[in-house]
Amino acid sequence: MSRTMMITGAARGIGLTTARYFAEKGWRVGLYDCDSEAITEVLQQPEFGRCFGGVCDVTDDESVAYALQHFAEQTHDIMDVLVNNAGVLSAGYFEELELKEQNKMIEVNVLGVMRVAHAAFPLLRETPGSTLVNLCSVSSIHGVPTLAIYSASKFFVNGFTEALALEWERHGIHVACVKPPIINTQMGAAAGAFLSETPAPTLEPIVVAEAIDRAIHKGGTGHIIGTGSKIWGLLDRWLPEAGREWVARKVLGF
Repeated sequence: MSRTMMITGAARGIGLTTARYFAEKGWRVGLYDCDSEAITEVLQQPEFGRCFGGVCDVTDDESVAYALQHFAEQTHDIMDVLVNNAGVLSAGYFEELELKEQNKMIEVNVLGVMRVAHAAFPLLRETPGSTLVNLCSVSSIHGVPTLAIYSASKFFVNGFTEALALEWERHGIHVACVKPPIINTQMGAAAGAFLSETPAPTLEPIVVAEAIDRAIHKGGTGHIIGTGSKIWGLLDRWLPEAGREWVARKVLGF
């Protein structure tokens, strides 16, 4: 029997690549996104012939509930994996960004992640060996200038993941997050635009899909992607504050 996976924010970028990666491995993937037209178009592609999906606005309780009900109907209440991928990003100096843009990042990246995980819990609990994977970021290693709210939202995702990994162990649910650096997507281009010395992103979304695969099958809670990012993470953990700030400036070119 095919394993099942629900992905939010699946119409493009990392979400779409992850959906394709697992669909090609024989998984039944539910692709959900707030962009109904894009999801409809994606589901017409031949590689998604055994997959399904629909609309899911992670900022809306009713939309999330409907998407989960739809997923459960398609999979007979089996959810092997939930990939909490939906996210938005606005880059720029904090004082120059409209509060509306910054609030949107909190609504999607923080409250959306929490809302979907909470609503999906019954399905995950009733599915033996289930996994929740949250999309985090290397910007959760150290606060990133010009990405202050986005970075802070990923600090939430990291802490949320660590807490649930301990809490939900008693229910048999594995909880993990993956932490990519800047990826070659539309969002990745926006993230790097204000970091003058940051090279153009060269990592493709497939590396995130592969990291999600490792998180599912090899365990562990936090999965940093990229050798440079892993070194940064170790230095940030062990250096004193002045050293942490020095390394962050060098890494970010700020």
